[in-house]
Amino acid sequence: MTFLAARTDCFKYFCEQLNEDNWRDKNVLDFGGSDGGLLRDPVATIIEERYWCIDIVEEAIAHGRADYPRAHWLFYDRYSFYYNPRGIPDLAIPDPGQRFDVIAAYSVFTSTRAAELLTLVPQLENLLAPGGTLAFTFIDPHFHSWPGTYAGSNLRWRLEKERSEGADIDVSDLLARARGASCCTLLNNADLYVDDQEIPDYPLVDQKTSHVYYTAERMASLFPQARIKRPANNEMQHCCLIRRG
Repeated sequence: MTFLAARTDCFKYFCEQLNEDNWRDKNVLDFGGSDGGLLRDPVATIIEERYWCIDIVEEAIAHGRADYPRAHWLFYDRYSFYYNPRGIPDLAIPDPGQRFDVIAAYSVFTSTRAAELLTLVPQLENLLAPGGTLAFTFIDPHFHSWPGTYAGSNLRWRLEKERSEGADIDVSDLLARARGASCCTLLNNADLYVDDQEIPDYPLVDQKTSHVYYTAERMASLFPQARIKRPANNEMQHCCLIRRG
């Protein structure tokens, strides 16, 4: 299966959340940036030589290196239920030998469970330069991202999408189970686990899709030093900002 960046407007999203669009003087780490998600945005103002990308998909890293040879690329062979099921569980983030003014992680922790989130975020904070900012996205299951055009929550949108693509699920039942949950995990389009419910091990061949949700309140409780911002750029993803003093 191919995992290359499909989005080309991630830079614009983070510009809105950071309220800054000139990144020419910044060293930037695109964590989970696939084959160069931030650089591929037509409005990006990142200097190629000042861009680093760390990703768990080796093919994506190779593709990005071929397109942007002056940037810096690191393959991170960490386990992921969907993206790298043969990777190494709990592998530490490789040290790129650089500290960063901006670390951006777009739609990385939308497939990462809470225990991993709590391990990875401090490691990323340690890679920030003084005054640098870590910005990562997450999806609130109960938030209504497009109230003018779609009446449902983010979780309802995902469940209805999976059902329309053939998943045998009862959307109303799953939504009822998730009501009031501060986090939930949807595996393989149909298996929903709420809050701190134990998730069983899945055989390798059964590790397919993974969608993880956190409410804004849950994210704020996990990272009280952070600033939580609502979705921007007509997205469904909130943003968590952590600044190093």
